[in-house]
Amino acid sequence: MQEFLKEIFLAVITAAVPVLTAYIVVLIRKVGENAAANTENVKAKTYIMEAAEAIAAAVAATNQTYVDALKNAGKFDAEAQKQAAQKALAACLQSISPAAQEFIERAYGDIREYLTTRIEAEVRKQKNEAPLTLGLPAAFTGQLESAGE
Repeated sequence: MQEFLKEIFLAVITAAVPVLTAYIVVLIRKVGENAAANTENVKAKTYIMEAAEAIAAAVAATNQTYVDALKNAGKFDAEAQKQAAQKALAACLQSISPAAQEFIERAYGDIREYLTTRIEAEVRKQKNEAPLTLGLPAAFTGQLESAGE
């Protein structure tokens, strides 16, 4: 009887091992595919954030170093506006990593067109934001003391 049970057990295991192996292989492939998809999503998010930060920094820098000076001098016209856009685009392209540039090209097509559109949107956004103002806290009731006293 014990011999018979051993043989049945061996037959069941022999039949079950290939089936279980196939399921395990499918499971491993699915886990690998999910990990690859998540990795690609993380990379994509990183590249998009890198581009967005570069655009915001380029627009702010161009405004500070070029546009503001021309506006104060009363010389900010349509040609200067085009020049400012080109300066912001050049600054963006310099600050975005080659890997992020390649991703943008693959995902969105022409990187210059993509960045130009985003730069224009960022200019509008920064133009509409209220400038930072500093003030005293609402609960402040005391007097200000100078640092020399």
